[in-house]
Amino acid sequence: MTLQTDKPGRASDFRGKATQGVALAALVLLTPFSLNNFYQGRYILGAGSLAIVAILAASAWGVSRGRDYSSLTLLGLVPAVVFFLAFALRKQGIIGALWCYPAVISFYFMLPERKAWIANAVLLAVALPQAWGALEAPLAARVAATLLAVSAFSAIFVRVIIDQQRRLEAQAITDPLTGLSNRTTLRAALEQAIQQSSRTRTPMTLVALDLDRFKSINDSLGHDAGDSVLRAVGDLLHRRIRRADKVFRLGGEEFLALLYGTNEENGRRVAEELRGAVASLALLPDRPVTVSIGVATLRPDESWIEWMKRSDENLYRAKASGRDRVAA
Repeated sequence: MTLQTDKPGRASDFRGKATQGVALAALVLLTPFSLNNFYQGRYILGAGSLAIVAILAASAWGVSRGRDYSSLTLLGLVPAVVFFLAFALRKQGIIGALWCYPAVISFYFMLPERKAWIANAVLLAVALPQAWGALEAPLAARVAATLLAVSAFSAIFVRVIIDQQRRLEAQAITDPLTGLSNRTTLRAALEQAIQQSSRTRTPMTLVALDLDRFKSINDSLGHDAGDSVLRAVGDLLHRRIRRADKVFRLGGEEFLALLYGTNEENGRRVAEELRGAVASLALLPDRPVTVSIGVATLRPDESWIEWMKRSDENLYRAKASGRDRVAA
């Protein structure tokens, strides 16, 4: 079993990157507008737009630090934008209405879906009455219709992007043959288990499984038969391992189960149950399918690499002692 030492990557945070992009755009586009407002004596509009730029910059800084920025956006940016738009509509009419459109789009790009709904509901509740009061009725109707359309289209567009991102992330961490987790998130899962064990003294155990003489199955019966065996074993592990635990297919015929809150004695018992369950499956018509299993319970101050190495060593010991065995 080859150890994976690279830290698993994550799909880019769409909303975080959108916040940084919006902040950069606001800095470039709104700052000259703010300075011009001050020059023209429109101090409230100038101060309001500068406040929006400052809040966006703070949100972007929070994103770069890996912090949650959505509360700042909802509780800081949304009131500032709504106040700015209400004042701009009253003072500038249709010019003020035009600022509503980028605000609507930005909220959907920067905020989680429910918070974006709240932000846009507040914006529309304030902006639409202001539009009716500041503009002639036909123009106000057009502004209202287009604002609602932009809000709906933005919500649909962002939902499609987020759904696609989730599907891609799921594909990236899932083994397509068995439906189990692949090794992409293995290191993170082991490090998290080590940290939890260190904090709470919870025992953690690895159960490494390897199908015996699997190459001969592929060579004599073909890869379709081998894939069928792998799917059946993956399904058995999925059904037999608790939902609180994690099961990985590491590649080829190798599997690994991470058992939370499980000491060595219980880990060996689970491994024996799995060994017997695999042996009892009628997977091939002319030969039994068995697994060798290595069990390793986390030791104090042990790294995830050392922990996995011990499970590997025990697995190889089970192989060397005759296969279809558990070694701990």
